[in-house]
Formats: sequence, C-alpha cells, structure tokens
Amino acid sequence: MITITEEAKELFREIDNPENTVLRIDPVTTNEMAGETRVRLSIGEPRNDDQVILHEGEDLVRIARPVSEALNGSTIDLVETLEGPALSLKPPDDGLPLTDGS
Repeated sequence: MITITEEAKELFREIDNPENTVLRIDPVTTNEMAGETRVRLSIGEPRNDDQVILHEGEDLVRIARPVSEALNGSTIDLVETLEGPALSLKPPDDGLPLTDGS
C-alpha cells in the first residue's frame, strides 16, 4: 500500500477531472530486473483492482495495482521546488538504523 500525505492530498484536490473519471497513478514501465518502476499521474477510468485513496468518502486518487505492489510502503509527499509544488515518492523505511559505514 502507498501512503499519501495530507499535503499531497491538498494538491490532488485541486485537480478537476471530468465526470466518471478519476485521478490515476499508472505504470509507464516496470523493470523488475533493475528494481525500477516509472509512473505517471493522469486522468482515466477506475479499475476494480486499484488501490483507492479516499477523501470525504470520494475517490481522490486511484493507484494501479502493479504500482501499488511495486512501491508498497512508499509515501507520496508534496515538495516545494523553484518551479512550484511537486510530488515526491519516498521509499519505505526499512526500519534499519543509518550507519556511517565504519
């Protein structure tokens, strides 16, 4: 499961999509050998196997199952850039303490 911070949800709420469509996070490419998944944010049709993020009882964003599985435990957050707000995907915390390598 992917978590979306409240700040990122605010950005998603600003997107106005046509009736009977949803905001989606879909895979563009998945390279399991390299452990890489590229995703895109788009507007599309809901699918039965999507991970659904709700806000006030309504779909806020749907995450395609392959993306949700590949990025399980990750967090989508809002970051400020020189160009304005953007979304950041943070990998899951593996629970291991950071070391300096010594």
